[in-house]
This record gives sequence, C-alpha cells and structure tokens, in this order.
Amino acid sequence: MTMLGAQLDDLSALSTRLHGTSVDVGTARQESVATTTNVVGAVGDAARTALDQISNQMAALDQSVRASVAQAESTQWTGANADRFRGAANEFNGAMQAAQGSVTEAFGSFQASVTTMSETLNDFVTQFSAALSQAEASASEMGSAVEAQRSNLDQAMNIGIG
Repeated sequence: MTMLGAQLDDLSALSTRLHGTSVDVGTARQESVATTTNVVGAVGDAARTALDQISNQMAALDQSVRASVAQAESTQWTGANADRFRGAANEFNGAMQAAQGSVTEAFGSFQASVTTMSETLNDFVTQFSAALSQAEASASEMGSAVEAQRSNLDQAMNIGIG
C-alpha cells in the first residue's frame, strides 16, 4: 500500500543536509579557484625568476669571458701559441654568445608554454567554477523545495485537520 506523507523530521534533516551540501559545493568552488590561481601565479613567477637568475648568471659569465678575451688581446705575447690562444678565446666567446642565445630562446619557449598553460587553466577554472555555482544553486534549491514539501505536508496532514 502506498503511503501518503513522510516523516517530517526526515524531511527537515534532508533539507538541512542539502543546504549543507550547497555550502560545501560553494566552499569547494572557492578553494578550487584559489588553488588554480595560485598554481598559475607560482609557475609564472618561477619561470620569470629562473629566467632572471640564469640571465644574470650568463651576463656575469659573459662579462668574465669578455674580460679574458680583452686581456688576451692586450697581452704582449707573440708567436704561434699566442695566436692559437687568442683564436680559441674568440671561439669560446662566440660559444658563450650562442649559449646566451639558446638560454633566451629556451626560456622564451618555456614562457610561451607557461602562458598557454595559464590560459588553459584559467579557462578550466572558469568553466569549473560555473558548473559548481550551478551545483551549489541546485542543492540549495532542492533543500528549499524539500523544506517547502515538508511545510505543505505538515499543513495538509496535521495543521489543516483542526
């Protein structure tokens, strides 16, 4: 036999639980957005810091190499060994310039990847946040609907009989 009605306390508990779930969804949404935002910021900051540090290290090394080459060129030294040394020093200087170019290119590429990743994560978090906002609203609406059902049932079954 089908029963008409419900345990009012059960409906109240369900409504309370649904409203609690709505709050939990909202909290998860806020924390997820904050976490993703922090990750995007931290990766971008780390990439910029690494590039700055490596660029500074390469600049200091470049200055040292240039000073050595300049010293070699200004040294009073003649002969085959002097010529070979100066030639090697200039090749070394060229290699250092190429290394600096490689660092700049690699970190430029890495920064572009970080930018793409950041944009992807930002798109994700926007969509995820919207979905969780809808879930939060739905849970709250379900809680309100159950509470309204409880009130209607109480009115029809208990209060209206008087």
